[in-house]
Amino acid sequence: MDPGTEAARHALAAERVRSARFVSVFRFVGISIAFAMNLIVPRVIPEARAFQSDVRFFACYWLVAAAIIWATRHSGLGARPVGLDVAFVDMPFTFLLGWDVVANNPGVVGPAIGTAVFFMLLVLAAAFSLQTWRIVLAAGVGGTLEAVLLLLAPEGRQFLFWAVPSIVGVAAVSVYNTRRTIRLVESAAREQRRRERLGRYFSPQVAARVEELGESEAAGESRDATILFSDLRDFTALAETLRSEQVVALLNDYHARMVETLFAHGGTLDKYLGDGLMAYFGAPVPQADHAARAVRCGLAMQEALARLNVERATRGESPLRMGIGIHTGTIVVGDVGAPRRREYTAIGDAVNVAARIEDLTKVHGVPVLVSEATRRAVGDALAFSPAGRVQLKGRVQAVETYVPTRDGASVAGRSERG
Repeated sequence: MDPGTEAARHALAAERVRSARFVSVFRFVGISIAFAMNLIVPRVIPEARAFQSDVRFFACYWLVAAAIIWATRHSGLGARPVGLDVAFVDMPFTFLLGWDVVANNPGVVGPAIGTAVFFMLLVLAAAFSLQTWRIVLAAGVGGTLEAVLLLLAPEGRQFLFWAVPSIVGVAAVSVYNTRRTIRLVESAAREQRRRERLGRYFSPQVAARVEELGESEAAGESRDATILFSDLRDFTALAETLRSEQVVALLNDYHARMVETLFAHGGTLDKYLGDGLMAYFGAPVPQADHAARAVRCGLAMQEALARLNVERATRGESPLRMGIGIHTGTIVVGDVGAPRRREYTAIGDAVNVAARIEDLTKVHGVPVLVSEATRRAVGDALAFSPAGRVQLKGRVQAVETYVPTRDGASVAGRSERG
């Protein structure tokens, strides 16, 4: 199931629980007031005694209403009764109370007509279920019972073609509003899901731009971009000396610092890779200086790691070392995956090259290593020193590699040697 649809389903379920509790309380209060008036009014106005309903019916209705309140709050039924209780509790009792008055007043059609108004209100109450079939069920039960009640009154047949269609009309309006509400909730859930995804993967500036572009950008497109891979050195050996909760805490702290640095440079987080990550610059929003941003980001990440190591040293913990590989090329970005689980990601040969260059940082013993394509894209914005020509797996031509020597390289070098 799509995450947005799943979120909408949970939101609607929570709203049904709240609605069930509201309807149960409203019912109980309403019945209590009606019960009291059924007892008091005939004593104050003797002429009203003819229209007094059987107290036993009211008492049973009141007890059932109290039981429903308890069920919705304590039995775990949650939203299950709402709508069904209207059809199978409220409407039958309303019919019995009306039938009792009609039976005691032959020739008087007023009580039967008045009951139609209550049936309409009950259909509106069934709409709190946010399920159209329950609204239709309530309208069917109410319309049938109202027809029976009018047929019992000698003069009621002439009102049959007014009362029943009115109940059906109220149901039609309720169904329309319910469907519209569900669509609005689903739309809001999808938008919330999209915002969460933007906040997770993109810097605030990039996220704002993606919101302007809309969902069309998620379909997939080719971009010239710069890909960055990072990885902690010898982390597996370090993790074996730590408790599981310590490993998680360390990675959370490390990733928080790295992603903050990444977002500060306008990068896009593609995914976490255990003790490393993959990111890219120049997509989904074009950045003319994406290569320079990526290199500066790599150097800044090493500076952030150096600060983390200072804190670790004060706690008597061993320093962390990180390698970063950067390559510039053409990638395809978009939502990739199965319908049940998609993620915005980058794919292409340039991604593979960047990952292999990151592996080479171990061989060269340097903190940041970039490809010839990235060096050319950066131009004179930064300085580099040659690191050698290497043959990457799966590529026919060898790749020249370089080490950045400005904008924090000295700090980064100290971090790697540490």
